[in-house]
Amino acid sequence: MENFDLLSYVQPEAGFICVLGLSDKPPKQRLVATYEEAHVIADKYVSLGYDAYFAVARFKTADNRKKENVQSLKAFWLDIDCGPTKVEVNPNTNVPHGYIDQATGLKTLMSFCDTVGLPVPTIVNSGRGLHVYWVLDREILPAQWEHAAARFREVCAKQQLYVDNSVFETARVLRIPGTPNFKDNPPKMVKS
Repeated sequence: MENFDLLSYVQPEAGFICVLGLSDKPPKQRLVATYEEAHVIADKYVSLGYDAYFAVARFKTADNRKKENVQSLKAFWLDIDCGPTKVEVNPNTNVPHGYIDQATGLKTLMSFCDTVGLPVPTIVNSGRGLHVYWVLDREILPAQWEHAAARFREVCAKQQLYVDNSVFETARVLRIPGTPNFKDNPPKMVKS
């Protein structure tokens, strides 16, 4: 698996690492203590045909990936959906789900960063869309992250940056670089 070091870049140093496998079969999830273990688990999930995800937060115990178990965070992130069906307007929000393609999503993201004064983020090609990370210079507690993430969500909406709003939660998972995205046939690789 290539580019696995993204996890160590965006995650806090201490706590348990969550690896999640999703497919049309029941999900698989493990919380482990080391990146080596996470790597083995992710490879196993991929070999079984699961899409491999990681939680950006680190956890207090290996019991679960619930919000109450989040220990700390070291990044903010966005998930920008791309594809022909993503430009359709969501009847509940009256805005599109995303962008026609990754080039349009990336151009809009860069314009957003320039407008609001954010540095250029770390970007992962998720196979279809974009996973975007801003890494902090220190770890923060979940309550601090949630406060800032709520404001970040408002700024995205005001600036009309169309993002998956479900990512504004501490226990959110995103795709692991170097693994396949099985939503397409043939699968597309997730690349940082």
